[in-house]
Amino acid sequence: MTDAEFLEQFNAEYWQTLERGGVLALSRLQRDALCIMSFQGEINNGGMHQYLLNSSGDLAQETPNVMRRIGAPVAAEILEKANSYFGPNGPPTDREARMEMLLALSEDKEQQIHDLTTDFYNAEDEGLSLADLFDAYVLSQRQT
Repeated sequence: MTDAEFLEQFNAEYWQTLERGGVLALSRLQRDALCIMSFQGEINNGGMHQYLLNSSGDLAQETPNVMRRIGAPVAAEILEKANSYFGPNGPPTDREARMEMLLALSEDKEQQIHDLTTDFYNAEDEGLSLADLFDAYVLSQRQT
């Protein structure tokens, strides 16, 4: 099986597992995919604020570790900075509690979170590709 076929199979199994059993049924590697795809999709669609505000932010505490596992420490640091605006425990996994905290931030802190979006985009301009790093990570986990 080629690398492309393997990645295609992984993707199909991910979506089947998610559809049949929900997030709790995902393997560690599949959950890592959820973290990366949720982050990338939301930040590209509406920035860091949107990522944290939406249900994708439920994964905000665990996603920096996933980013480090796949070889994206710069992205992990950016998200950790955003997470720090919620205090020492980071953003709540409960969306309502997280939304309340996020919406209560001062304009200055909201601007700083917006600036982190720009930092992430700049990292992408300098060659960061979460998708490529994640694909390589999935392939490194491949059983021979």
